[in-house]
Amino acid sequence: MPASRRPRPHRLVPLGLAALLALLGSVAVATPAAAHDSLISSDPAADSSVEAMPEEITLSFSAALLTMSPQDTIVDVVAPSGADVSEGDAVVDGAVVRQAIGTVTEAGAYTVNWHVVSSDGHPTEGTFAFTVETASGGSGGVAPENDATATPPPPKDVVTPTPVAPTATPSDTPSATASAPAEDDEDRSFGEMLPWILLILTGVAVLGALIAVLVARVRGGKDGASRETSDQD
Repeated sequence: MPASRRPRPHRLVPLGLAALLALLGSVAVATPAAAHDSLISSDPAADSSVEAMPEEITLSFSAALLTMSPQDTIVDVVAPSGADVSEGDAVVDGAVVRQAIGTVTEAGAYTVNWHVVSSDGHPTEGTFAFTVETASGGSGGVAPENDATATPPPPKDVVTPTPVAPTATPSDTPSATASAPAEDDEDRSFGEMLPWILLILTGVAVLGALIAVLVARVRGGKDGASRETSDQD
């Protein structure tokens, strides 16, 4: 039986190189496909300063974005006070996103928070900031000094009188109020005198009883003396 042939080493080298090149090629092709779309520029640019806030913010991405619903693309422009000055929904035109801006009444650093869906179907988001040097007039601005609708201040020489509550006079007081304390005083005086009256009456009664006893004894003595005299006769 003939012996099986083994592959020669010099034939294995080309096969290994071919497999390595195929692997590297597949990785190179898969890497761009797996990368998400990225923000390549904006207007205003990140970390820039503008004289006044533009009417809209523009974002440019590396590829056309997916827009299956309004929630897929969101751009929030936040003022220094934290208020969102974005107006309406963001508009997607291929790889460009435009977001309208409402009335701006603050100067300072503004933050842009964006959220989009890449062309590969994966959501991606980011943030950047720029500075507005001058705020435009709006409802939050300060009213001009010579506004016709403003209420003028009162003249300095005019003194506004302060209303004073009327003070009650003695004549306004009801007579019943004055008579009530007098009645109370009379009741208090009678209550204080009552024990003395009872004590005097008791003393008079006791004195009357003593007088009556003394009178009875005196009469009894006279009657006895008269009887003795009559008996002697």
